[in-house]
Amino acid sequence: MNKVDLFTEQTFVLSMLLFMVMIIFLFFFFMRVFRKKQRKEPEEDRSDVTFVVDTFHELVARLKENERELEQLRKRAEDRAEEVESYSDNIVQSVPSGVVSLDNDLRLTKVNNAAAAILRYRPEEIVGKPYYEVFRSPLKELIEKRESLKRGEYLYENAAGEKRWIGLNMSSLFNRNGETIGLILIFTDLTELKSLEKQIRLREWLSSLGEISLGIAHELRNPMAVITGYAKILSRKKEFHSIPEVETIVKEITVMDRIIGDFLSFAKPITPNMMEVDIRELVENIIESVLKERKDIKLDALLKDYTIRSDEVLLRQAFYNLVRNAAEAMPDGGILTIVAKREDGTLLIAVSDTGKGIPEEIRDKVFLPFYTTRERGTGLGLAVVHKNVTLLGGTVSFVSSEEGTTFFVRLPLEG
Repeated sequence: MNKVDLFTEQTFVLSMLLFMVMIIFLFFFFMRVFRKKQRKEPEEDRSDVTFVVDTFHELVARLKENERELEQLRKRAEDRAEEVESYSDNIVQSVPSGVVSLDNDLRLTKVNNAAAAILRYRPEEIVGKPYYEVFRSPLKELIEKRESLKRGEYLYENAAGEKRWIGLNMSSLFNRNGETIGLILIFTDLTELKSLEKQIRLREWLSSLGEISLGIAHELRNPMAVITGYAKILSRKKEFHSIPEVETIVKEITVMDRIIGDFLSFAKPITPNMMEVDIRELVENIIESVLKERKDIKLDALLKDYTIRSDEVLLRQAFYNLVRNAAEAMPDGGILTIVAKREDGTLLIAVSDTGKGIPEEIRDKVFLPFYTTRERGTGLGLAVVHKNVTLLGGTVSFVSSEEGTTFFVRLPLEG
């Protein structure tokens, strides 16, 4: 029972009590008049009747006045209850976390804007529907169990087919009498947080790997230099001049030396040299360099004159690798799209291709050094992108499907 119903009931009881008091008063008063009537003259009888009528009218007037006051109080109570309910709804609709309530039949009764955005529905589409028509696994099975849950984390695919990490709290919903009237779900989209945590872990892992591997790479170069020297000496001698194995040794050592050189460049600590960088000019120069022999790739670029404070060399390495990676993903041609725009106080640059996409099973490995699916790749391209961007205080992420891949680089406007 809400406050308005309770107040209405109290008003009714008070009215009935006043009415009963009036009836009792009139009963005793008429008894008194009746007794006097047997003893008094007609003039006195008329005076008593007039007094009774006036008293009755006065009681009726007071009763009506009390009813008006009670009606005003009831109206104020209703307005106050509506105001409190509206205020509560505004709070629920304004919180950034998703809030969904269900009744005892597990039908959705309320859905706030954040929940609708995460689930990719409009609130009016799902209010009143049973839970199994709205939620998918694993949330559907959790709701079926009706068990309280605190701080659970689940990978969830919403109605738009997007896979998002969901942080979930679920508990029973009670009324003011302590009776269970359903369930309440409070959940948050943790996808961006998970991505950031993943990048932090990768950065820490790469830092540790770099410190260990730096010494190993230097040690490998010494015997390789000896092998290269002897191979060159053998190749100059007449009896070994035409032996193909010697030439193969020299070529393979050269390739290994280049790989070690790239890795040393990747692993060694770097201090950014901050300066004003024209993003449009930098990217256009890279595009011209990478696509000069790729007439089968159509360029769709939307670049404005954005200037940020950053390290030009590190940015050039990062975007060169991204553009080259996109071109290599389209061996038969396609469309290369590059867009830059300001967003949330940062500069967002998106590099997209129309290749076959990155297979699901290797998407967690694309930023790892020496991991590559290309025959002649070193596996350092995207690792360098990740290292340089994070070193400059930015983030890099991607989305991929069978229609292509898009890498997103987000950089601070001020270094």
